[in-house]
Amino acid sequence: MSWRPITLIAALCLTLSVPGVAAADDPPPEVEQRAGTQAPAEVSGLSEPARAADPVAAAKAHLTDPRYHLDPADLQPVRTVVDGQDETVRFAQRHRGVPVFGAHYLVHLRKDGAQREIVGAGGRFLTELTVDTTPTVTKETAEKIAIGLRPRGYTGRERPAATARELVVLPRGTGVLAWHVVLNSRSERGSTGPASPPMLLDTYVDAHSGRPLFTVDRLRREGPVQGTGRTAHGSDVTLNAYERADGAVELRDRARPMWNGSTGEILTYDAAGADVQGFLEPGIPPGTELAESPSPVFGPEHTATGAVDAHHGAGLVYEFYRGLGRDGLDGQGGTMLSVVNVTAGGQPFTNAFWDGTKMVYGGGGTDYHSFAASLDVVGHEMTHGVITHSADLVYLGQSGAINEGLADYFGNAVQVDALGIPMSDPDASLLGEGLCKNLPPAECAGRDLDDARVAAEDYLGLTIALDNGGVHVNSTIFSGALWDVREQLGGRRADRLAYKALTEYMTPLDDFVDGRRAVESAARALGWPARDRLTVARAFDRHGIKPGWERHLRTDSRLLIDGVTDFNAVPDVAGDRYVISDSSPDATAPSRILTGRLRGGKPVVLAADDRWNYYPKTDGAQVVWASFDDARTSFRVSARPIDGSAPARVVQDTPDVVTGLAVAGDVIAWEAFDPASGEVEVWAKRGAAAPVRLSAEAGVSGYSPSIRGGKVAYTREWEEGGFFHSTPAVYDLATGTQVVVPEVPGTVGPSYTVMPILLERYVVWTADTNFDGRFAVMRAAHDGTGSTAVVPDGPAAPTLNWFDANDSTISMGLWPDGDTLGNATLPKVFQVPLTGGTPRRVSCNAGAQDYFSAGTGARLAWLDGTDGNTDLVTRDRPVVRC
Repeated sequence: MSWRPITLIAALCLTLSVPGVAAADDPPPEVEQRAGTQAPAEVSGLSEPARAADPVAAAKAHLTDPRYHLDPADLQPVRTVVDGQDETVRFAQRHRGVPVFGAHYLVHLRKDGAQREIVGAGGRFLTELTVDTTPTVTKETAEKIAIGLRPRGYTGRERPAATARELVVLPRGTGVLAWHVVLNSRSERGSTGPASPPMLLDTYVDAHSGRPLFTVDRLRREGPVQGTGRTAHGSDVTLNAYERADGAVELRDRARPMWNGSTGEILTYDAAGADVQGFLEPGIPPGTELAESPSPVFGPEHTATGAVDAHHGAGLVYEFYRGLGRDGLDGQGGTMLSVVNVTAGGQPFTNAFWDGTKMVYGGGGTDYHSFAASLDVVGHEMTHGVITHSADLVYLGQSGAINEGLADYFGNAVQVDALGIPMSDPDASLLGEGLCKNLPPAECAGRDLDDARVAAEDYLGLTIALDNGGVHVNSTIFSGALWDVREQLGGRRADRLAYKALTEYMTPLDDFVDGRRAVESAARALGWPARDRLTVARAFDRHGIKPGWERHLRTDSRLLIDGVTDFNAVPDVAGDRYVISDSSPDATAPSRILTGRLRGGKPVVLAADDRWNYYPKTDGAQVVWASFDDARTSFRVSARPIDGSAPARVVQDTPDVVTGLAVAGDVIAWEAFDPASGEVEVWAKRGAAAPVRLSAEAGVSGYSPSIRGGKVAYTREWEEGGFFHSTPAVYDLATGTQVVVPEVPGTVGPSYTVMPILLERYVVWTADTNFDGRFAVMRAAHDGTGSTAVVPDGPAAPTLNWFDANDSTISMGLWPDGDTLGNATLPKVFQVPLTGGTPRRVSCNAGAQDYFSAGTGARLAWLDGTDGNTDLVTRDRPVVRC
């Protein structure tokens, strides 16, 4: 139980205090509206005869009723779910023939013999869409922009492959036409540097303006969890296998009802240690073989790779969902694919994910068993397949947390039922508790469905750049409520409730309150009595999932801008002034450049036109920013006095994507990505002089310019001896000379330099000497001498997510140590004197403290996710304690 039991008298009092839960009948039909559309979120309590014998035709005919305010011609049938007498028809909205992202509408029917009636309907249908569906941005341009402006965290040394798949309409305002671009980390050019993590991103680029809108990570990864070896429960198991003509036995299961003679198998492949990067495309790569044995006995080597557990677990997952009336992950008896024994650069890949078509498992080694060795992880990841083929909850923010929460719930349900674990067992609610070789279950588990988390108290607000907006860290708020119901009302009843809510009532963009409504609607449709429906309501209440829960979140920072909506927003501060890019509340308008003061007050608009403006920088007197227009003929660097006393002027037009800027006095520098060469170049311009390319040598890239006193510092990167090298360089514009700071010695090859900042006396930068993700903070004179570590590298060095400095203070965004995502391990901002010392925390805010910029002294402005969205906030000094 995730909350305390109450006394009998208290329970009776609570029951009597809730209207409509005694013997009273359900209320008459009700219409619940949804903001921004005339189509209702839900119409419940109906009992209207169907106007056709076919459920799809009957559903479409019903939706012609004026109460829905929609044209059924804009609906495309997706699937029909049959659950006994209940039928649910799911439609996907089209606008002028183009699919509308996340817009599903559901109609619920009930059969009585040959008769059929409509009992409810609802979902998301956007009635206000008017956007033109003819793109003015080509596929090629969309691909170029998606690569050049991909999110931080996916900007590795290798340039990804990009494919523009289709046009979609995003449900923002009157609609935004967008290209769906898939970014895959299978590089278009070689790299001899350290292996980057796998990447498979769905990126959406405005098809009229070229503006990047948002990105969804398709890989459903899990954190470190535990197993037992041969199987998740340590027992020998029976495997449905297939003996070939040559006598070899494959892990090919054709014994399930879904096998129809040509498809509907459970197949388990052995990657034989191949790199995970080769398994990011749909399906199974050519040359990958099924796990096999010379006899029907699959020995210890198949336990070590995870083949036994993956194959056995997939069968148990199939049977679990078959018990709920579902034939396979897709509901149509489609083949279920698993791949085990993948690695990351030859090292153990300690993770698992569902990529939309198959399961991929890594693991093994000193600390972990194969990630297929825990049945709840197998069930969790495969449930993502069920979700994809039903409500298709978008993997962002609260809808993504529901997606993860349902996978949590069903993954644990599969395990406790298959292994006969009582719901009262303290380990029953743990996810992945059996994967670690050297840790007890409670320390190994990635999540706990009995963690008693309450939305307003425990919601961890992340910006979209982190965990897709908190899909993992917030999942147990929702799954915990469902698990409470299972603990109190029984497993199969609760499973049936959650499954019906997922497949018949949820829609892709649901938030926590929408998800609760779906579960309660499913309870009514199942005919649950008032007492059981009250149990469901109490479970969600005790986890704080109720309308308006976000208003109870607390912060200790001063709010500057509430709800920053620009995808590329990064603040910059000089003295008491800040600049940032921002869009309209619905994120559809061209982004503007705003400026304001750290002491507060309404921000002032410096640039608001038909261009898409981003990455502003200021020296306190003027502001520079990058932009591109609807024609995408060029990327532009513009400048304007910060007080608006003169109009904006164009500093430079370039055909390349501008990805970074700096300004100080009459010097402006920028970083530009050249898709043709794959190199990034740093340019600088002083006054009216022609721009100078600082990284002009062939094979040299430049990143992150910083300016002080007529000099420009940047990260200089080149390839030599089969390795990438990087170190700060300081270019003097007055003399045209350049100093390359000596590289910080590395321990396993060259060190890796990031974000040099030029100060009055020093250049400071961060360096990772052994590619473990921990960084030293270095300081040297402008001439490269006196290099010293302000914060040394090593096992105790910080894991950085952002970095800035002024002449007295270094500010560091730190990922605290720990494997479990939670408040204690979200990135926080710390400060340390330029001369070194003990880092001090800037703010006690519970959410992520993301991009930030330093003013004078300890002043700092940053993007904060604590309030449930992305806010620009500030503090003048570190906190005393948290």
